[in-house]
Amino acid sequence: MASIRLESLRKSFGAAEAVCGVDLEIRDREMMVLVGPSGCGKSTLLRLIAGLEEASSGRIFIGDEDVTARPAAERGLSMVFQSYALYPHKTAGENMGFALKVAGRPAAEVAGRVAEAAEILGLNGLLARKPKELSGGQRQRVAIGRAIVREPRAFLFDEPLSNLDAALRAQTRVEIARLRRRLAATMVYVTHDQVEAMTLADRIAVLSGGKMEQLGPPLELYENPANLFVATFLGSPQMNILPCAAAGEKRVKLAGGFEAETARAIAADGIQNVARLGVRPEHVGLADSGGIPGAVMVAERLGADTFLHVDLESGGSVAVRAPADCSANPGDLARLRFAPERLHLFDDNGKTLTRNRTE
Repeated sequence: MASIRLESLRKSFGAAEAVCGVDLEIRDREMMVLVGPSGCGKSTLLRLIAGLEEASSGRIFIGDEDVTARPAAERGLSMVFQSYALYPHKTAGENMGFALKVAGRPAAEVAGRVAEAAEILGLNGLLARKPKELSGGQRQRVAIGRAIVREPRAFLFDEPLSNLDAALRAQTRVEIARLRRRLAATMVYVTHDQVEAMTLADRIAVLSGGKMEQLGPPLELYENPANLFVATFLGSPQMNILPCAAAGEKRVKLAGGFEAETARAIAADGIQNVARLGVRPEHVGLADSGGIPGAVMVAERLGADTFLHVDLESGGSVAVRAPADCSANPGDLARLRFAPERLHLFDDNGKTLTRNRTE
């Protein structure tokens, strides 16, 4: 395995810049997830690492080797694509071992590596089947097995679960997490699904418009987003955002004259720039009296949780994560309280103005 380092990496397609000077170090044996909305440059960045796209400028290192000018075949990486790209006329085992066979490896070695990968992926008994005889999840595992047998320096995954249905996606996500622990391999994983990012990553790089908005462990990004984009991209339902203004070092005024207290001190140079308050649904509570009044418009009962969507009397809507047995129904009055230690404040440009949570 090996680390991967990107230095001031750029990629332009004509006048459009898809990757805008990204600096990123992916540690040896780390699972790095590149996440962001469609068109943010994450797949282009992965293709640059793989050697499938030529960098406009900047450098790419694998280990201590500068591979910027090397073709994909010489980088020692294995890539798993969104489409399975399996040969329909070959069996699962033949698909997994095909690259080794083309490389002229002995038949015994090819069979041994295929058998080992099949054991890791739970494909024993399926190697003689052709792709049309396999489920979507089994086909994806065959595609992953094809990458494993090559014994690469690192694995690259380009949205490998996007073709699967919701239940199979969740199951395969767990299988990839187990595989990663078993292989102890360097992996770079691209997805637009923030649930995949949060559950699989050692660290997440959030991209927008070809630029890296924030880099860090999943919970660090979730609890201390650097800006409004990261705050609203990670989390489902997303963070509630309301207009506000500073009413003191640790108080803000909302529409309708309501105030909220924050345990996170506003940066001294930012107190006049407070423009938005952010609070996640799980940090909004229901009060018997007082609080910020509103009307329940939708109650989503999901079994373990109930999500209430409340229209505030003063304007704006707030999602609330309530207990499963919450009895509120559409049309009911709700009074909301925000957890002071969990509030986030942002300026007009979306930059966070609150320091890390105080203890």
